[in-house]
Amino acid sequence: MYKVFSGSFKSRENAQERVAFLRSKGFQSFIVASTIQGENWFRVQAGAFSSRENADQRVTEIKEKTGINAFITTENESSTSSIPSTAPRSIDLNPSSILGPSQLSAEKMNAYVRTINPNAPLLGEYYKNLGEYYGIRGDIAFAQAMQETGYFRFTGDVRNGQNNFAGIGATGGGVRGASFPTPEEGVLAHLQHLYAYATTAPLPNQYPLVDPRFHLVNRGSAVTWTALNGKWAVPGTTYGQSILNLYKRMVES
Repeated sequence: MYKVFSGSFKSRENAQERVAFLRSKGFQSFIVASTIQGENWFRVQAGAFSSRENADQRVTEIKEKTGINAFITTENESSTSSIPSTAPRSIDLNPSSILGPSQLSAEKMNAYVRTINPNAPLLGEYYKNLGEYYGIRGDIAFAQAMQETGYFRFTGDVRNGQNNFAGIGATGGGVRGASFPTPEEGVLAHLQHLYAYATTAPLPNQYPLVDPRFHLVNRGSAVTWTALNGKWAVPGTTYGQSILNLYKRMVES
């Protein structure tokens, strides 16, 4: 796999500006958060190809339309950049950080949940793409959504049709919690709520703030899934572990 990157930044805001610029020129792109030699980097990916020729063509197109000198990496080495590729050689069965690139495809997420609930909505694409935009593990957020909704059967306080896949505002005692007009907005609110917990950085502004409880979160108070214990769910002493166990079952399936 040859991956095309159009820049590496120490600042997420700078990376977000690059993503917005590329998208304005017709290039789909997203941020990949990486830790390299103990330092955080935000790389902007603008394509992935099985053919080196196609990757070279994308680099040329980006140069011609934007003036940006993109570069290519593979999973094993960096071809033209001094910053090594962080693409995983295998899927990590023991992740911890809420921030980071998803390792499962949207198709994999959808296929897994439908082995348990054949009527589950197909939300994998939203979790993958919006997760990439916010730099959040969309695949693990998808596992959290399955846990919160009983594999999208909605057997708790939140009802099907609310598009509330994270139990936002459902504080117990029959309180239904928030409702969102579309499934995409429900996923967006979920990821924005995770973003509030995982980082103190300003919320990227491509999408409107739809999480009604964003400002109630102690920003940056939970950078790992297990740190959500007692915060997202109360008492929730093993809440994060349950999410990761469900994610692991999804991977192993």
